[in-house]
Amino acid sequence: MYTQLKIVLLFIISICSCQEHENKNNINANVEKRPVEHNEEKELKFEYSSSANKLKFNNYFHKLSKYGRFKGVVLVADESGIIFDTAIGFANYHTRDSLTVNSSFHLASVSKQFTAMGIMILKEEGKLNFDDPVEKYIKSWPYKGITIRHLLNHTSGVANILNYIDHFLQYWDTCQIAENKHVPFILKHNVRYIENKPGNRFSYNNTNYVLLATLIEEITGASYAEFIAKKIFRPLKMNNSTVYNYFDETNLKNRAIGYNTNGSWYSKDENDIRNGLIGDKGIYSTVRDLYLWDQALYTNRLVSQKSLDEAFSYSKNNKGQIVNYGFGWRKSKNYEDLVYHFGHWRGFNACMIRIYDQHKTVIILNNTNYRHIKSAAEGALNILYEGNVPPEL
Repeated sequence: MYTQLKIVLLFIISICSCQEHENKNNINANVEKRPVEHNEEKELKFEYSSSANKLKFNNYFHKLSKYGRFKGVVLVADESGIIFDTAIGFANYHTRDSLTVNSSFHLASVSKQFTAMGIMILKEEGKLNFDDPVEKYIKSWPYKGITIRHLLNHTSGVANILNYIDHFLQYWDTCQIAENKHVPFILKHNVRYIENKPGNRFSYNNTNYVLLATLIEEITGASYAEFIAKKIFRPLKMNNSTVYNYFDETNLKNRAIGYNTNGSWYSKDENDIRNGLIGDKGIYSTVRDLYLWDQALYTNRLVSQKSLDEAFSYSKNNKGQIVNYGFGWRKSKNYEDLVYHFGHWRGFNACMIRIYDQHKTVIILNNTNYRHIKSAAEGALNILYEGNVPPEL
């Protein structure tokens, strides 16, 4: 009898033990957080972090403003959401309209990442290949051996059109604004040489991205502005972003004006014969829209992870030497998962930094001609890393 009772008890204990082990496994399966893969879709939304660094960022940027080193809007985020965003200064210094986090700034060369994305989208749609020659799409193209990839990573060797702007004045009314369609003509008739053999040397050059925007128009039959809005801005709900049109500024929502400043003196600093050139610059956006853009780049909402990896990778020249530039993004020399870009144009300075393996982001938009935005960004990174040395830009 005792032996039988003992067997029954052992059986019950065994059953309970198995059930308990199974329940634990079920609980662990329910609570375990599966890491978000880069190729997953995720909702793009504004989430705010409870980081204690908010006050430090606030003090830092107000101190910069006090000494005339920052007038604009900033947003800092990490994997938990937006740590800090604020607006300091005026969108219009004559009417005293204050800046807000929804104020729209000229991004200057930060625009290049959107042009590069447009090219990547067309590549994934089967409408081009990165190693296609430019003359395949631009019939008046005067050079041989320059590919779309060369334009993307600034190794084309083509001359910087901004250095030849005086040639515009020889061929049409000096009141006419230079547009993308004029660039192949100027290159063909006035700059008959290339500065370096294609692929041999990195040389940062706005002409490359003006030409990429022209390629988008030639291939799609749509304007660059229409294409970027349809393929990027509208899908990501970047509702305050648009491509600048010198001839129609009515579509610029919540526009911040760019200023030349000297102490307390502000004068508008936006007019330039080159304002019609787009692709290298020309996009207006807000810190919040750029945050949506940043979040989308952790998904394959626009292009595949393979394309994103190529955009965020170092390039190489013909000699196999590393080029610290991907597709529309500069690369850190000592930290491969950091990409960034700065922009400067006629009263505007812009900065976007992504440390994408850590989901850290710094976005700074400034509407004065103060050029030292890099030092402001480095200060923000120091706070973001809480005393640890941040990756080098």
